[in-house]
Amino acid sequence: MGRPGGDPLHQHHRPCTPAEAAERLDRLLACQRGLPAPAVFAVREGAIFRGLVGCPPVDASAGTYGLFYQLLPVCWGRGLGLAAAQAALQQLDRLTPALVLADTVAENTASVRILERLGFVRTAVRSGAFRREGRALDIWDYALRRGGSDGSALRDGPHITEK
Repeated sequence: MGRPGGDPLHQHHRPCTPAEAAERLDRLLACQRGLPAPAVFAVREGAIFRGLVGCPPVDASAGTYGLFYQLLPVCWGRGLGLAAAQAALQQLDRLTPALVLADTVAENTASVRILERLGFVRTAVRSGAFRREGRALDIWDYALRRGGSDGSALRDGPHITEK
């Protein structure tokens, strides 16, 4: 699960090495410097680290943030991704966001379900925009206007575009 624009902080549905995770965390923490509230969090079960979740700014002055979550494979399929994303969005409300962006590889059906359950609306399809193991995969972009939790502001008229 990642953010629009091919951000190197996000790898779509692929576990990363500890070194990659540490580098990614350093960059994510740097993104939140200067914000009045934290935007990136560790996901834990008890004292056990399970992943990262957050809503770092895309353009804080415009109230635009990007939702991401990355969990260890041992956590996949247990509902922890949805719970973590819900918690990150609740924390983000302290920053009064206008728009939250997200993206996912189309074949990552778990992330598609999470985003849609949270009220995100698909806004674009980037055909073949991500490569994994020699395969070109589609990326689906999503958006959520925080003024209406049901995403209704995004459902007026056609909104899915092919890029």
